[in-house]
Amino acid sequence: MQDAIEVILREKLGLDANSVGSRIIARAVAQRQAANGVRDRSHYLALLRSAPEELNQLIEAVVIPETWFFRDKEPFEYLRYYVKERAIHAWERTTKPLYVLSVPCSTGEEPYSIAMTLLDAGLTTAQFQIDAVDVSQRALQKAEQAVYGKSSFRGVTAEALERYVEPTARGHQVRPMVRKSVNFIHGNILQPHFLRKTYHVIFCRNLLIYLDGAARDRTMATLDHALFPTGLLFLGAAETSQISGKQNYKSIEHSSAFAYQKQSLTLLDKTDSNSSPALNTNQSSIRHPLNKATFPKTKYLNPPSEKTFDAHQGLSNGFLSKTQSDQGPPILLERAKQLADQGQLTQAAQLCESYVRANPAEASAYLLLGEICQGLSQNKQAETYFQKAIYLDPSAYEALIHLALLKEQQGNQAASEKLRKRAQRLVEQGYHSS
Repeated sequence: MQDAIEVILREKLGLDANSVGSRIIARAVAQRQAANGVRDRSHYLALLRSAPEELNQLIEAVVIPETWFFRDKEPFEYLRYYVKERAIHAWERTTKPLYVLSVPCSTGEEPYSIAMTLLDAGLTTAQFQIDAVDVSQRALQKAEQAVYGKSSFRGVTAEALERYVEPTARGHQVRPMVRKSVNFIHGNILQPHFLRKTYHVIFCRNLLIYLDGAARDRTMATLDHALFPTGLLFLGAAETSQISGKQNYKSIEHSSAFAYQKQSLTLLDKTDSNSSPALNTNQSSIRHPLNKATFPKTKYLNPPSEKTFDAHQGLSNGFLSKTQSDQGPPILLERAKQLADQGQLTQAAQLCESYVRANPAEASAYLLLGEICQGLSQNKQAETYFQKAIYLDPSAYEALIHLALLKEQQGNQAASEKLRKRAQRLVEQGYHSS
């Protein structure tokens, strides 16, 4: 019976049961059986097949939101730079707004973060529209209320909190000027005619890792169809293998943004072609990383020097101690990441190899080497590096996911399932937070 229920979830959501764990699905089913007063699993299966609303309720129980404002930070940093320093010139000359899609949007933190970023970049709410889509009605209801606890704002600067959030009796609520810029939609990306609009920017982070192979392919095709020529696509850190090697997407030169620009002969903005080192496709072979040193001296939502909101201490008048984000990786490894993000994979691999010779017990270096090898289509070597990363750090979530996907591509479903279960246990135990 469990297998039959997992098949229904796969058909409805494209959900790979191994990615969330059969135990979590079984627990959700038990909760829904109790809620319906149904003791027999076969009777519940019949109910599930005959009552669409019950299937929706089960989906709500299985899909557990895990997000916060400005999660991973760098995608928003790059979006702010892109709009403020380059793309805004294109939209200033037209009456059309910047169209942005956030899918899945969960409880709203990501699309609201996008809105705050665009406002900070100088756009008005009339100059952009954000569609935020999720399969969970419950998550969308919370998103529309826009009231959050303090843990949702970890890492957000006091300045951003004051500008975009207001305290209420129920918690901290996103201000109306931000809320009105986001249009929440109940939808499923796997359904036919999912969305008829096209977008300049799409955020689809940490969805693909939960889908089976066929659903991932369909999702990527839908995203590609929905993205304007030269548009930006943001993926999750463990999902970059889904797009590496695609000729019509170019990796953006910004470390940890995991952003890709769709390539087309028809450019959105043919002027100011030299205004952004990250987007000029006619540069010489000597490329410069788009790091904080090359950013214009303009205000950030999350500058490292600002005091930030600490989820464990409370607001304390909005000014608290620094987070651990000040502590960066070793310079050599960071440079290797920058080179990889620029597409200079061979040079990045050489730097990484130099680093691991001096630091043979550094799991993060082997993880990066594995990702670089995937980009070079050296999957066998990538597999070896991911295994080393996991050996050195059993809680290396991203390495587990990468390795699981490689095993799946090899047709080794048993090994893939085992790795996904290990990764899911890390989530359950609170080890994975990115």
